[in-house]
Amino acid sequence: MLSSRKVLIFLNPLASKRRQLLLNTLIHELDARGISYTYFETFPDVAKTIDAISASVVDCSEIVVLGGDGTLHQAVNALIGFRLPIGYIPCGTGNDFARGWFANLQLSAVEWVQQALDAATEVIDVGQAGSRYFINVAGVGFDGELVKRMGNKKFIWPKFSYLLAALRAISGYQARSFALAGSNAKVMALAQRPGFLLALANNQYFGAGMHIAPHAKVDDGTLAYCFIEKCSWLSRFKILNRVGKGAHASHPKVHCGQLHAVQIKTPNLPVQADGEYIGDTPMIVRTIPAAIQLRRARRVN
Repeated sequence: MLSSRKVLIFLNPLASKRRQLLLNTLIHELDARGISYTYFETFPDVAKTIDAISASVVDCSEIVVLGGDGTLHQAVNALIGFRLPIGYIPCGTGNDFARGWFANLQLSAVEWVQQALDAATEVIDVGQAGSRYFINVAGVGFDGELVKRMGNKKFIWPKFSYLLAALRAISGYQARSFALAGSNAKVMALAQRPGFLLALANNQYFGAGMHIAPHAKVDDGTLAYCFIEKCSWLSRFKILNRVGKGAHASHPKVHCGQLHAVQIKTPNLPVQADGEYIGDTPMIVRTIPAAIQLRRARRVN
């Protein structure tokens, strides 16, 4: 018996063994349930993905995204206006959003597919940096520069590769003053201070497992910020080590909290969103509460 459901399978065309296994499992499950489906493969350019999505999403009742943080980033930007339930099957290199969203849940291929189709949806926030939406973390300054340098390269050991690139660049990066505007008094107190990094987080992890914002929540209507002041190269190494464990907030050069929006007025600071370089400041970064519906399995019974 045919189901009334129709699924749009949203995926990166670059194949991997893991993604192919999950895709085959998903198709088998959809066929077994009599659920119709169609495919949409992303383009390298997010703007092309956004322009092309409308024709594919017609008559679809829900989305299943297969991929990593980059694919999920494209999905959020392309699908945010359609308000359809989204199931997510993580199969990328870093999987930072999945690390926070699923709390390191370990599932089989069949279980990942089942949760993407059947788990209850939760309404969550997204961030917006300039004209680009992000679901995970935006970084301004050092992190933006690092992502810009690394480009779209994929690594076998993503966390090690991120740390190695960071260690190579961290001593030479020049901190700059962050001219900020907004309504948050604590954040405004940081304005004009030379800064190393400003992270604005909807979720907790970036850099393939770096715990940059333990205080971030995807459904509280705010972005969690982490501002790292100018400091010695030795302090930078110490803070980076603490970030890996989520224990950096107590360092005197680190300032954390929540905000709704901030304008970074300093020009030419590189910005990354969900691990994608998206341009340079000046830029407004803000939260968009209750923006998408995302399925989540919390445990296996």
